[in-house]
Amino acid sequence: MKQFLTLLSIVAILATFSCTQGKTGGVAENKKKSHQADTGFTGIAQYKNGDNVTKQVELKNGIKDGMTRLFYKGGAVQQEIPYVNGHKEGNAKWFYPDSKLFRVTPYENDTINGEQIQYYKDGKIKARIRYTDGVRVPLVDEYEMNGTKIIDYPHLVYRVSDSYNEKGIYKIYVEMSNMAEDVLYYRGDFTDGLVDLSKCEQLRQTATTAYLDLVKSEGVTSDSVIVIGAYLTPYGNRYYSRLAIPLPYKNLK
Repeated sequence: MKQFLTLLSIVAILATFSCTQGKTGGVAENKKKSHQADTGFTGIAQYKNGDNVTKQVELKNGIKDGMTRLFYKGGAVQQEIPYVNGHKEGNAKWFYPDSKLFRVTPYENDTINGEQIQYYKDGKIKARIRYTDGVRVPLVDEYEMNGTKIIDYPHLVYRVSDSYNEKGIYKIYVEMSNMAEDVLYYRGDFTDGLVDLSKCEQLRQTATTAYLDLVKSEGVTSDSVIVIGAYLTPYGNRYYSRLAIPLPYKNLK
């Protein structure tokens, strides 16, 4: 009799274990096929700071797939970024706090590709910036609120201090024609007409002026040095320009 009761207990335990398979936290899940990887959450994940929703993420099997939204403190949407299988794909949008469209940025496989457009609150275009496979085109098209295109940007200028004969040093100072402070300077050139700063060297600078100390060197032959200026416009965008500075001595490095 005791052996029979023990056998019944084992059967009951096995039956209970079998009934709970395919459930996590009391929520039924579809049974996976043998070749499928373990999956994560599918649905909308929501994040809060106190009572305020700060972020919503659409997920498929634990991977971003669909729209990710960020919110202002008052509840208005701040950003909408579309994902496909974990990668940014499509037009990402940014909004003013009053929900009017501020910027649209095109993504292809996590990379900006195409024309980013910025808007005034009345819907008129504020700026156009172009990218090729994530790399900036140097110029930017900006517009006043009345639609007039802005063309009067400062340009790069330079001056020198020549101590080549005495010390073997040729010093070059570079700045913008309007002595702007919000500028970054690089030694290097555009790559295929695009701004790839990973191939450039950022220069030392003061608030307004960058400088290069070129030194007399053996085995060096160069007719010029090229500098890129990344000017921050009053509209908050970078306008890139280049300047080829001629060298009076060919063995400077």
